[in-house]
Amino acid sequence: MTRSMGMFTCFFVWGLFTLSALAFAEQDSTGKEITVNERRVLSINGAVNRAVIDPLFKAFEAQHPDVTIHYTESNTRDLYERFLSEPETRADIIMSPAMDLQFKLANDGFALAYQSPELERLPSDSYWRNELFGFTYEPIVTAINTDILAADDLPLSREQLLNLIRKKNHLLDEKIGLFDIKKSGIGYLAWTYDGQQSRSYGRLLEAFGNHQAQLYTDTSSMLQALLKGQVFVAYNLIGAYSYQWSEQYPWIKTIMPTDYTSVIMRTAFIYRDAKQPRLAKRFIDLLLSPLGQHILANQSGLTPISPKAVGPYSRDALSKLPHGIFRPIPLGLELLIQTDDAKKQLIYNEWDNAMGPLSELLSSP
Repeated sequence: MTRSMGMFTCFFVWGLFTLSALAFAEQDSTGKEITVNERRVLSINGAVNRAVIDPLFKAFEAQHPDVTIHYTESNTRDLYERFLSEPETRADIIMSPAMDLQFKLANDGFALAYQSPELERLPSDSYWRNELFGFTYEPIVTAINTDILAADDLPLSREQLLNLIRKKNHLLDEKIGLFDIKKSGIGYLAWTYDGQQSRSYGRLLEAFGNHQAQLYTDTSSMLQALLKGQVFVAYNLIGAYSYQWSEQYPWIKTIMPTDYTSVIMRTAFIYRDAKQPRLAKRFIDLLLSPLGQHILANQSGLTPISPKAVGPYSRDALSKLPHGIFRPIPLGLELLIQTDDAKKQLIYNEWDNAMGPLSELLSSP
């Protein structure tokens, strides 16, 4: 054998070894080898608008050029119920602002524990047992169409909102928008937290019922109705979406109630039987990292959980807007009280008694 042929043989064998090692290094959860030419898929089911979360997806795919994120969007209640009823559709990662429903799934053993190295950078109350990870800090707000209701009538507190409803009286019949707490997980969470915090809770419920409030399953639908004049007031919206709407349509005013401002965290967990657990862990790392939090603060409109993130949607920027005492909904075992069937039925009965036949009609399957 000539020297040149020997060298060629050595390089050929080394090349085969290298390609084999690369292929072996990339395995899915079943141990199946994935060649360098195949793309991997990270599946995420979430209750966040695709356009809002897409900057994070693009950043992740830029870090992992052989990975595609497959995202399925639904509202909070549908996301939870589908997770339970259709096990075959469960994604690698579940994201939702319905903290109580997310907590129940994690507490029931559906979450994969992961000690992300990014946790030490974040507030200790923003995650639970290394299984459920909060990544945003978002106020619950009221929105007003000032084209119809004059700006000097803006209700800055819940008491002022009640006064506005009394003052306008029949003008607001069927013109108040609310979450349908039977069909919206985030709506149910925000409403039950009001019941714990607000002295005006009972009077608000009575006023909403007397004026035949319109019920919606998501913030976007409520904002659309507000823009079209189908409702004049919308209560307990997710602030991130409402503030973006106000930037686009200045006559839609977003208000953080000055008596107190509830704050929710969007949370994420890795499904315990994820098909791509390694990729899921890497995505959680990005979500919680300074880079991920920076993307949220600058590109998404979502306020990041990290107080160190800087940008137009940062916690610092949020704190400079008019608001009441921020009261974050705690990410802990007390959330399970809201998910208890007996407790839930009491709240539903109270809701139905106030809202009357309209509520039962709108909430029926």
